[in-house]
Amino acid sequence: MGRNIKHIVIVADNYPTEYDPVFPFVAQLAEAIAKNGVDVTVIAPQSIAKWVKTLKSKHPFKRTLYFGENKLTILQPLCISFSNKTPRLNAWSRKFAIGKCFERLKNKPDVCYGHFWHSGYFLYDKAKKYNLPLFVATGESIIRFNAKTKNEKDFCEYVKGVICVSTKNKDESIEKKLTVEKKCIIIPNAIDNNVFKQLDKGQCRSVLNINDNDFVVAFVGWFGERKGSLRVSNAIQKLNNPHIKSIFIGTGSVNFEPTCDNIIFKGRLAHHEVPHYLNAADVFVLPTLHEGCCNAIIEAMACGLPIISSDLSFNHDVLNDTNSIMIDPNDESAISDAICKLYNDKIMRKNLSDGALCTSLNLTIEKRSSSILRFMELCTIKNN
Repeated sequence: MGRNIKHIVIVADNYPTEYDPVFPFVAQLAEAIAKNGVDVTVIAPQSIAKWVKTLKSKHPFKRTLYFGENKLTILQPLCISFSNKTPRLNAWSRKFAIGKCFERLKNKPDVCYGHFWHSGYFLYDKAKKYNLPLFVATGESIIRFNAKTKNEKDFCEYVKGVICVSTKNKDESIEKKLTVEKKCIIIPNAIDNNVFKQLDKGQCRSVLNINDNDFVVAFVGWFGERKGSLRVSNAIQKLNNPHIKSIFIGTGSVNFEPTCDNIIFKGRLAHHEVPHYLNAADVFVLPTLHEGCCNAIIEAMACGLPIISSDLSFNHDVLNDTNSIMIDPNDESAISDAICKLYNDKIMRKNLSDGALCTSLNLTIEKRSSSILRFMELCTIKNN
């Protein structure tokens, strides 16, 4: 793949470092594309205000990784975030930083790729200036980009293809008049199956001091209303079963912090540590209200966990009755009933576990990157 594409520029909101593991899915895709034989440059501006507020060290301006003969270059120029009340000024600052980095590239790319609609818009002027094909990946939980001005509408018209992580994102993009059906392809999010995979459950439980007869519910996500951390906590508490325990991986609002009895672990983990905790669990529960396509669900499936999640359109491309129990995410009783059903029915649990593993085999980052490159090549050939 990628024979006609030698160099891609990706614009994203952020990029992870060892001490700041944000946006790991951007890094996974960028590395997978580089392994596919394409040089990749990621431009991900970093806010000065963030480092001042958190007192953390800023990300390095430039990093370079090599994958065989191909390289991945990460550029993170500083930009100014004035405040949440000045979104236009913030956007201008990011766009300026991106444009400055782009102009300094010695070798201009063959393709431009915006991770989410707003990032694609930040790239539009440079793509148009150099007559480069521009692609947008839409995976937002809610698409907030609106084509109100003539320049924004021209950008939407200029975009050659839209990579949608779900049917929901495709439909939402079309409804907002950002694109048309023929420009879209649905390629769900994916995982690195070298990291997220089945491990020895007994060993994982031994490290966490979990008994064999305990039934463990796992949750991964932001502690807030959207992801449903407190709804999961309340659902577990209602069951009042000392053998049903829980793992809550994440961080967030104190108001939505899980408080149920028998919590084995609660807090943030490095991304590579998560599989060890998932493999110690029996079921993954995420009653989320809005998604593009949830990475945490796919990661849990790759670890062999049955899924309990929302019966909403963003899940329908990856979840069905072979791998999950789908519920009303606002109904705590429905969440409790689903947990109880899997607690009592080992056969169902095994069948859904097998189904989850089977689904995850087609959701690897290698397959996703190849599909994206193939789509880009087809679109650029059609437009030449």
